[in-house]
Amino acid sequence: MARDEIPELRALRDEYDRARDALMAAIHRHLDSGESNARIARSVDWSREYISRIRKEREADETQRTDANDEQ
Repeated sequence: MARDEIPELRALRDEYDRARDALMAAIHRHLDSGESNARIARSVDWSREYISRIRKEREADETQRTDANDEQ
């Protein structure tokens, strides 16, 4: 922690980051299982478009990893 941080706010921010990471991991699991963007969006109060963006980014990341593995 930086010398001039407020400990309560830092702790809450750290908790927020952990919760967001867990939420994103769960969203990815449901995307991988074939769940619809609309159902996921309703469950987390986000737009279908944002879930679609998450799906597309995940697919792009997987393509890059596959391409990198093929090059080795």
